[in-house]
Amino acid sequence: MYYQSFPLRPGNAAVKLTAYVLDEEITHKKHRKRPGIIVCPGGGYLNLAHKESEPVVARFLGMGFNVFLLDYSVYFLQRPDAQQAAVINEDFEIFQTYRDLECALQVIADHAKEWYLDSERLYLLGFSAGAHLITYFMEHQADYTIPAPLKIQGLILAYPMLTVPSVHLHRDAAYLAQAIPPEFHQQLDLIQGVDANFPKTFLWQGGQDTTVSPRETTQFVLKLQELGVPCEYHLFQSGIHGLALADETSAVYPRDVDPTLAQWINATKLWLAQDQGPVTLYQDERQ
Repeated sequence: MYYQSFPLRPGNAAVKLTAYVLDEEITHKKHRKRPGIIVCPGGGYLNLAHKESEPVVARFLGMGFNVFLLDYSVYFLQRPDAQQAAVINEDFEIFQTYRDLECALQVIADHAKEWYLDSERLYLLGFSAGAHLITYFMEHQADYTIPAPLKIQGLILAYPMLTVPSVHLHRDAAYLAQAIPPEFHQQLDLIQGVDANFPKTFLWQGGQDTTVSPRETTQFVLKLQELGVPCEYHLFQSGIHGLALADETSAVYPRDVDPTLAQWINATKLWLAQDQGPVTLYQDERQ
């Protein structure tokens, strides 16, 4: 496996794309193209959740995907806790985070050929605020560029943040209000902004989520259905917010292990397999 990090903003090493590219040589000098998935962890635009990062990357690598982890700009340089005060990223601006994704796509497009990436099978996966990021980006395609030869085949939204007021119970709600001022809330309402051009989508959420509302997720799904956008939705009876893989891989506390909720990864695998065509091998053209 090959991996490399690419800085996305001059002077800010924390904003980066890390590419995890599987060996494309299947047999001697014969290669196959692999689909790709960009993982955007959550964290309320305040920080990035580690358990929604590399543990998730590893799971999709095991499915045969080339995986790209996007560390986009967030509000905290240092998250507050009992021992230390918050350090704020003074350069944070909510709408610039979508440019981070745009820059990441350009990096992937620039290397698509050498990575043997199946450019027409690129997916975006977002958790919580990461789901908000990718959904906003796709709803505002007139403002952003998806460079050739890339094609966004579909989105995977995990306990998605769809409106800013929905996160008023977030433990850092006061900071969130500073990061995303109220005058932007209507513009960032993704339920109202979706249209029929939205890509097909897989969504899942735990029914005990008190950070972002399962009702709002259901409203979003109903809107997709009204618009004729293909979608698959799993609202589990149990499960709180932020469980990531919902198994021992990413658990901090016993409550973070939910065997039923953990089935989302298998359901996602089946959903992704619908786009899988016959395997084609290519001669190695490199010197």
